[in-house]
Amino acid sequence: MTTSFAAHPSTNISFLSNNVIEFKNSVYESYGQGNERLFLRSREGSVDLDNQVINLIGDVEGTFNLDGKTFDLKTNGLRGNLLDKTISSKQSTLFKTEDIEVVSSDMEITQTPLEGIKILFNDVNLDKINLGSRMNKGKANEVELFLAKDLIVMKGKAVFSEDNMKIISDEIHYDLSQDIVLKSVNSKIINNL
Repeated sequence: MTTSFAAHPSTNISFLSNNVIEFKNSVYESYGQGNERLFLRSREGSVDLDNQVINLIGDVEGTFNLDGKTFDLKTNGLRGNLLDKTISSKQSTLFKTEDIEVVSSDMEITQTPLEGIKILFNDVNLDKINLGSRMNKGKANEVELFLAKDLIVMKGKAVFSEDNMKIISDEIHYDLSQDIVLKSVNSKIINNL
């Protein structure tokens, strides 16, 4: 995803041993091919030049522009590994797109040639699913979001709610662009709530 980056420290830069740079009130920007862009802001952070790791701490906000779509992120701590191109948070995370709003206990973004960009969330509440969708809320132990496929895979105590119906399942596959459940495993449907 990234081909170049720039960190713009606003104040208080300090150099530590082992090629680690600490900063406060900073912005991180990364540009990829085409219109790909990553923008992150935090109260504090550090860059480990040897291991190519960026740690952002405190009021972390980010915007990702990928494949013509915009994604927003809010958390209290974020770690980016420039070598394996992963971004993760071990803290409560809010992730939003025009189609979905996810609140989770943690998050990891990875990219592989086969799957493209995949976002893994744990202990998840889906607070918005497709603006015009029949499905309007959901929750699961784990959610995988595959951006290139517009696919959500919900695992472990997965629940999808609609105005008058609820799907409870071990696993649910939902297509965001088609607004349909593709697959559900060991499901129970409750009508007329």
